[in-house]
Amino acid sequence: MSAVESVVLFLIDGMRPDGLRQADTPVMDGLMRTGASTMAAKTVMPTTTLPCHTSLFFSLPPRDHGILDNTWKPLNAPAKSLFDVLNESGMAAASFFNWEPLRNLSSDGALAASFFLKDRKEYDGSIDRELASLAVRWLKNNPCQFAFVYMHNTDRTGHNEGWMSDKYLRAIANADACIGEVMRVLNGNTAVIVMSDHGGHEKTHHSDLPEDMTIPFIIRAPGIPAGGRIRGEVCITDVAPTIAALLGLAAPESWVGARIAV
Repeated sequence: MSAVESVVLFLIDGMRPDGLRQADTPVMDGLMRTGASTMAAKTVMPTTTLPCHTSLFFSLPPRDHGILDNTWKPLNAPAKSLFDVLNESGMAAASFFNWEPLRNLSSDGALAASFFLKDRKEYDGSIDRELASLAVRWLKNNPCQFAFVYMHNTDRTGHNEGWMSDKYLRAIANADACIGEVMRVLNGNTAVIVMSDHGGHEKTHHSDLPEDMTIPFIIRAPGIPAGGRIRGEVCITDVAPTIAALLGLAAPESWVGARIAV
């Protein structure tokens, strides 16, 4: 993969690969046609949102970083997140999210912008749409090298209505439309990644069942052949090294993941 101008990472919380296949997702389907993807990527145990995101951004398994539930605490040992690596390289990063514990993924001063929207009681997807509109407005006028756009409603719907329920599939479709809205303000030299942090079953996750552990990973970037299938193993800890490589940066020695081969 060659270096690109910028990267946007879209994360749809709780999206199972088979949910993505069954939902109405023209935007993600288009990204798979024009980029590369796998529906067999793996997350970490525990398959819980904050441990999974910590593994994503710090490229460490939970046993090393020490975040084992949705309560933040100091990591087991000093470690650099993707946000730290970007900041130390003089690159601007922004974060847009609607689940507040994710605020701890970046150290003080590492972000050019951080936007949190408090979730609502309704499960109509409006909070994801509002977040996407906010990201559009900011990204349109503030160029940056990396943006993280996180949408929570799919996970909330799974917990309340059940994974693979009709409302869950509609939540995925809603997130797909949100991705499309943000992509309209991105230039052609921006790499786009879409993935999840974990799956789910019935009305829960947190287990080592395949339904919880298996996640989709989609990437479209200059130099990546269209319609490719990522054949090798992909773990959530490989995402930060891949983003760093796309931006021409070296991974810290503490990271255990590897650049995803596409």
